Amino acid sequence: MPKLLLLINANTTKQIKLRKPETTVGRATTNDIVIKHERVSRLHAVLILDGPFVTIKDLASSNGVYVNGVKVESQHLVDGDSISIGGCRMRFLAGNQDYTSVEALRLLTIPGLPLELASRRVSPAWADALRGAAA
Repeated sequence: MPKLLLLINANTTKQIKLRKPETTVGRATTNDIVIKHERVSRLHAVLILDGPFVTIKDLASSNGVYVNGVKVESQHLVDGDSISIGGCRMRFLAGNQDYTSVEALRLLTIPGLPLELASRRVSPAWADALRGAAA
């Protein structure tokens, strides 16, 4: 089940499984994911679950939605994507694995780590092929 890892403060993360067809994000308490930050709009974005795909859409927010550092109106998410909404950093994870709080913090703060972990999930032969292609 896809999930979001949220960086709450310097040492605290939160894992949110995306179960609903639409998950709203914003400052208002009526949202599914509430982010109390002055740069987050009341109704900032929505995550849409469509089978195996997840799309994030900006809902005409004041400060925008950024995926991997690029401002987007709508974007299909892939495993490991970094999301920024207002002052909140998130990481999208497509798999079913749960993470400890230490692992989640590392995933949110170490650039490239999700890709490194993903390469460990493939067979050793594929991993060798990927390393060879990168050389």
